[in-house]
Amino acid sequence: MTFQQRLILLVTGLVLLAVVAVTAAMAWTTHAALTGRIETEARLAAGLLARGGAQTRDIPQEVDALLSERLLSEATLTAHLVALAEAAKQSPRAINDRLKQIAEAGGPDEMWVTDNRGRAYLHNQPGPDPTFGQDAKSGPRHAAFANLLNRQPTSMVTEPAMENGRLMKFAGVAGVDRPRIVQVGADVGRLGDIVRRSGTDGLIDGLLAARAVEAAWLLDRDGRVLARGAVVGDAAARPLSEAATAAARTVALGSDMEIRIDSGGLLALAPVRYAASAPAVAAGSGAAPAGSPAVAVVRLPYDEPGAMVRRQLKIGGLLAAAVLALGFWAATRFARDQMAPVERLSEAVKAAEAGRFNPFTLNEAADRDDEFGRLSRIFRRMAMEATAREETLDAQLVMRAAELETKSEKLSAAEHLIEEEQRAARDVQTNLLPRQLPAGRDSQFFGTLLPAHAVSGDFYDVVELDDRHSLLLVAGVSGGGVPAAFLMLMVRGALREMARPGLSPAAILAVANDRLCGESPFNGFASAFAAVYDRQTGTLVHAAAGHRGACRVGVDGTVQFLTTAGGPALGVRRGASYAEASVVLNQDEALFLCTDGILRSADGQHEPFGEERLAAALALGRGMSARDRAEVVLRSVQAHAGTTGVIAGDLVCLVMRRLLPVEGEAEAAEAAAV
Repeated sequence: MTFQQRLILLVTGLVLLAVVAVTAAMAWTTHAALTGRIETEARLAAGLLARGGAQTRDIPQEVDALLSERLLSEATLTAHLVALAEAAKQSPRAINDRLKQIAEAGGPDEMWVTDNRGRAYLHNQPGPDPTFGQDAKSGPRHAAFANLLNRQPTSMVTEPAMENGRLMKFAGVAGVDRPRIVQVGADVGRLGDIVRRSGTDGLIDGLLAARAVEAAWLLDRDGRVLARGAVVGDAAARPLSEAATAAARTVALGSDMEIRIDSGGLLALAPVRYAASAPAVAAGSGAAPAGSPAVAVVRLPYDEPGAMVRRQLKIGGLLAAAVLALGFWAATRFARDQMAPVERLSEAVKAAEAGRFNPFTLNEAADRDDEFGRLSRIFRRMAMEATAREETLDAQLVMRAAELETKSEKLSAAEHLIEEEQRAARDVQTNLLPRQLPAGRDSQFFGTLLPAHAVSGDFYDVVELDDRHSLLLVAGVSGGGVPAAFLMLMVRGALREMARPGLSPAAILAVANDRLCGESPFNGFASAFAAVYDRQTGTLVHAAAGHRGACRVGVDGTVQFLTTAGGPALGVRRGASYAEASVVLNQDEALFLCTDGILRSADGQHEPFGEERLAAALALGRGMSARDRAEVVLRSVQAHAGTTGVIAGDLVCLVMRRLLPVEGEAEAAEAAAV
């Protein structure tokens, strides 16, 4: 085959390849764009349905709460109305007629007013006067409100229940002028209609009405339909397949959205998460029970990308035929104009690539006066320069490799030295913590520090002032590294130096602040919490210096933050004064102290742990020992941060739990027996 024929084949082949590549790229790009758009719309629709399904669970409770408030208000108004009418000496019949008028004018559907013995002598309903009592004859509803006679409680609201063919909800209050029960009731049958319209079914109808999806379902974890699977067009003939139902069960138990092809359409399955602590959802709401997993499923038509690709391929085929003909003609013309020196130049190129280029092999071609002569001369000069540069680069590469090896060794030594220094600083920080906390039958102490990766300056301490009083300290310094460690030493030394009997926490913080402002060589500050604890009376006098995370934990799990009394952080303003407050710890109540490392630790979305999560974690530890309570908080912080979050420095906890002494337990037992 001649050079001209090869050149023609090459050019026409390249033209054909370019046309095919462009056509395939356009078809693939179009298909990818349409597929991406459909998948994006499916994800948006499924996510909207999932979020709507999760949010609509709160609507029944909000409606029920509003109705309960209204019924209590109407019961209170009715109580005052009856009291005023009886004070005006109106007859029971006149009062009863007025109650009926109020009910007919849009007031409560039912109104019942009893005397001091529980007999409902005023009501707007026909029939005998029922008695609100504790016995079974009075009926469950009447018995439930019987305690209002002795004002224990003063008001109450019942859950909706069927009564005489109606869904009724009742509220009652105690009498305002005498012992009596005032009860009102309302027909809440429309509540179910409101819930259905505002629930998941309504959201699905909205998606279908906007033509955003072809079909939509809300399924539970077992694949059963919770909200009706509404469809449009011919999609009614294509229900969910068994594979799609199985995928829905998997997604309901997971946390990620899934996209799949099913029955000629694109399915998007998004998990719906209902809060486990949410109350039960009213019947007919179209949502899963609180806390149970569910999945939102939407289907979009998926035939548009294939049709568009077929159209692109047809157009590309026609263009390929036209371009191929034009390319063949142009290649033929171009090949006829070529000359033999191309082969000689090609051999020279191969020799240059192999590193054995001889410039004399191009002498004959370089002596020509045409374009190939100029090209040969340029190539010979470039090849010689490239060979020289390659030799220079090889030499420089050897030198750079030696320099890099030397610098790597120095860097490794520096990193090893830094790690040793940080390890030594962390050991010093750990050794400064109290080796043994006070132990006794009246109190229980536990402290722990989980150090951060870098050196910081958080610490805790318990100082026995005398045989009755103890000083509890928790502090954290700003910044990190060696300066923070030295600043921690200064803060700790200043606080321990002032730990003497008779000095209040506010005075200790004030002296430590002045010492830090006057002597610290570092531009930093420290937050601190100091408290003097009386083991006999349980009195805790405390003050905070820009510190958060000090809590009093009650026996019932209530959490009271104790950082409102105090002043600025230590080292911020010289001469600052600090306020103090006092609380009394009862038996089994605890004092929990921590530093900012716990409160500022964040999850993958940069959401800090914060005081609300701290209070929730402390509320879980009812009746726990001081050690167990601290471990519950630390596990909660680590679970919140997870693998993608950030632990913000040292995690420091100091927990004190008050115990009743042996003689106190005996006295309490005798008092309980009496």
